[in-house]
Amino acid sequence: MKSFDQKFLMMVLLLVAAIAPISKAFGQAPQPSPEKKEAASSTESRPASVLFDEANTYVNKKFEEFNKQKLQYDEKLEAKTKQEQKDLAAKNVAALRSRKSLTGADLYYLGMLNHVAGNGDEALEAMQRYLSTRPEEDNAQVARAVVVLYTTRKDLVPEAESAVSAYAQTKPQVLMEWFGMENLITQALRKSKDYDRMALHAREMLKVARLVAAAKNSNPFKRDDLLFKATSLIAEAEVFSNKKAAAIATVVELRKMALTLPSGNLFRLANISLMSLDRSIDPRSIFDEAAPAVAPALPELNATQWIDQLPVKLPELRGQVVLLDFWAPWCGPCRNTFPKLQKWHESYKDKGLVILGLTTYFGEANGRKLTHGEELAYLRAFKKTNKLPYGFVVSDSPLNELNYGVFSIPMSFLIDRSGNLRFISIGGSATEIAALGKMLETVVAEPGPPATQAQVSATLTK
Repeated sequence: MKSFDQKFLMMVLLLVAAIAPISKAFGQAPQPSPEKKEAASSTESRPASVLFDEANTYVNKKFEEFNKQKLQYDEKLEAKTKQEQKDLAAKNVAALRSRKSLTGADLYYLGMLNHVAGNGDEALEAMQRYLSTRPEEDNAQVARAVVVLYTTRKDLVPEAESAVSAYAQTKPQVLMEWFGMENLITQALRKSKDYDRMALHAREMLKVARLVAAAKNSNPFKRDDLLFKATSLIAEAEVFSNKKAAAIATVVELRKMALTLPSGNLFRLANISLMSLDRSIDPRSIFDEAAPAVAPALPELNATQWIDQLPVKLPELRGQVVLLDFWAPWCGPCRNTFPKLQKWHESYKDKGLVILGLTTYFGEANGRKLTHGEELAYLRAFKKTNKLPYGFVVSDSPLNELNYGVFSIPMSFLIDRSGNLRFISIGGSATEIAALGKMLETVVAEPGPPATQAQVSATLTK
């Protein structure tokens, strides 16, 4: 049963939400009826911020009421509630207009009320007036986002560029809002076929996406989406400008970024983009490149339980080859990889290969609900039944999948003796398994870092 929850809430203050077109065309605010004029007069004494908050929170409060009443989702009721919000915003706009003069912050709230009411032209005019007198206030950043929204809709791109430039030079900044502003301008330039300027703003999108990627606690899949969207728009602009080689280079850089993060999800998206540009390119050619001199730090493993493997941190495995295999007992393709994993373990365990099978508590198995203790016993039995000789890493959260961008399983990450991520294997096809096996053979044959070799020599002489 669907309910009126956050799925249907509109965050009018975020430009990302504003990217979706508002169905109502620009126009003058509706003239209030005598009854509405009377209601408006009763609100004239309230501050403009209160009038805006009343309209802005209307839908949220109504949906909370519907949830408390346990109402079943009704599309018509949702539409009616949102229209009521617009009508309330229009009424409060009329209340503000009835005042002798509006200056400063009142102009900001007038603009936001017009924004909620769907009056684009009036929202733009109010925000422009506000910014002309209060460009340093915190609300000025939201005002600039509204200006970009409506100027791009009116093909006033230079004004939008001026607003986003001011946004980039002013604090505070909401990265998602900033990204959305650059995206609106990029799309407007794409529409006008101004591909050089389109590429310029798409690169600004990528710059902001990198800031999102560097931020603590950022959602990895949202991060990947932003990086991929920005890169795709840069490459598209370059293709339209007859710079195909540059477009390919742009996507190749995205693949390298996927390895550095790391993210199997982003790597897959980048490969799809690369194949759309030139199907003759081998998507695995990137793994033939020399590993960096200094290995980027990889996310540490999150483990609730270790099975047939002592707890270990990745830096402690330097000097060994590590294969992180993401899997689940219910995954058919994962089971198809078991024979190869068994063979690789037996062939390379004495040469330093460590295979770690990463899985998560799912709370059930074979259609039966299980406690963590019961599921752990099930995993131990599963391991024995399938004769899997390597260790398992079991987590009670999806943190490992998020940290490595694992969107599907099986997915494997091959780490060399120096700690470099050297291969990402996606899926369980015969071709993919063969490619992983070939790279595994190569990496196992490579010598370890000098420090490791010195440690080994010292150990042998004892």
